[in-house]
Amino acid sequence: MRRLLFIALLVVAALLVSANAPSAHAQDFRSPELNVQFHRAHTAWSTGNSLLEAKARIDRVLNDRPNDVEALKLRAAILMDMQRPEEAFQDAHRATRLTPEDGEAHLLRCESAAQIGQEDAASEALEQASNLFLERIDHYVRLSSCALEIGAGTRAESLARVAVAQDNTDPRGHVQLARVFLASDEPDEARAIVNRLIEANSLSRLAVMADSQLASLYLDVPLDQE
Repeated sequence: MRRLLFIALLVVAALLVSANAPSAHAQDFRSPELNVQFHRAHTAWSTGNSLLEAKARIDRVLNDRPNDVEALKLRAAILMDMQRPEEAFQDAHRATRLTPEDGEAHLLRCESAAQIGQEDAASEALEQASNLFLERIDHYVRLSSCALEIGAGTRAESLARVAVAQDNTDPRGHVQLARVFLASDEPDEARAIVNRLIEANSLSRLAVMADSQLASLYLDVPLDQE
């Protein structure tokens, strides 16, 4: 009886997995050779060793698999770092069409659209990404930055606060919130956040003074003054 019950549970679990399975293109796995190209492209990009190598390798993947969403997102990120936002926008746009539930794809579309002055597309992508789950703090920080870039100050603050709430010990969310306050002409609020980070040894004074935005908070105020 227990064996039959166990088998029944396995069947139910399999049906649930099938019902929630990703789209066909997501399950169409890359060949081992293309998978190597993808990961080498990601390494070359993430380490900053060679954007040209990263672009060449990810091109090989997409030449064979034009609907590979992860590859499209990676190439969009590479193209943004290569200062080619128009092409990045095309890849990000395609990725959002293929997987509308992918928050990172909408984030990349927001960033690239903002760079090329397509504010309507950037606003739409911002709205879409804001309503989806983003996996990492840096995604919320970047989305907040994109919101600031297109003048959506309230949304920028909200997203920065989400980043802080996700991990209060990570300084990136706090720094972004300080940037939002600075852009909103609230330097005292921004300075208070930065001072707290310095006091907690979460941010160095050297890093603050090397940052063109944050350093402006201390042009007329001693760095240790709250």
